[in-house]
Amino acid sequence: MATAKYRVLSIDVECVATSHTHEDRSACSVAIVDDKCQIIYTSLIKPTEKVVSDLYPLTGLHMEDLEQAPTLEEVLQKIHPLFDATTIIVGQRPQGDIKWLKLQKDVHYSQIIDLSEWFKAYNIRFGSMNFFHWHTKPTQDAKASMQLYLKYKDNERGKEDARRLLLNNRPGITPARACNYNYEGVCLGGYFPKMCSCNRPSLSNN
Repeated sequence: MATAKYRVLSIDVECVATSHTHEDRSACSVAIVDDKCQIIYTSLIKPTEKVVSDLYPLTGLHMEDLEQAPTLEEVLQKIHPLFDATTIIVGQRPQGDIKWLKLQKDVHYSQIIDLSEWFKAYNIRFGSMNFFHWHTKPTQDAKASMQLYLKYKDNERGKEDARRLLLNNRPGITPARACNYNYEGVCLGGYFPKMCSCNRPSLSNN
């Protein structure tokens, strides 16, 4: 929970594809949620680069939805004042989102809490890495991240119970998996090296 010293914010960014590797992306939507699970900022983002796929199964957006949206630079002018050196950022693998939003350590945040590390578990029975699964809308993802943070931040036993639940249950089908990790010729295997079709370095190592 936020204190007089720290403020906790959850962020989520969705991206379209600008070429066919899992590295070629451009931000198309963003949401920021505070520790009361209130949306304090959300916006679509109009890419300035050529787009080869809207990645609809992941973004829930078509390119026409972005035609009247502000550019990323315009969005950043509104986002950056929401952060300062005392902010704690929460999310599922938020490092990529932080990079997109050009947030700098000790300027825009003090600490990152990666929820994928809290709830990661390798399921031997089903041969897969399990996480809680998310939505295509960044507002829903950001809210879900904050809800999980608030529920488990002081509950190590609860985290262990959640990991045990993941180990004992068949993993849900993510949008990327439903597309066999490729959509309109674009690799969706950035976090799944065995499913990567573009031979670029795994995003899991970032």
